[in-house]
Amino acid sequence: MASFWEYFSVLAPSVGLGLIFWLVMRSLFRADSGERKARAELEEREAREWARLRAEREGTAPPAEPGPGRDDAAG
Repeated sequence: MASFWEYFSVLAPSVGLGLIFWLVMRSLFRADSGERKARAELEEREAREWARLRAEREGTAPPAEPGPGRDDAAG
């Protein structure tokens, strides 16, 4: 049993640092993916607004927005 505690005392700091590193990297990747999703939504809204303003300026109907169950390529 004494050898277990010797091995544990040697390996515990490395395992602890590895766990902390994993948690930090996980939080960074999750924050990055959330930021990318928010950025994509913002760009989509800006593109729709730009298309609407362009259609109003040219006097044409704006492109139809895809609804649930509607595919852009098929529409």
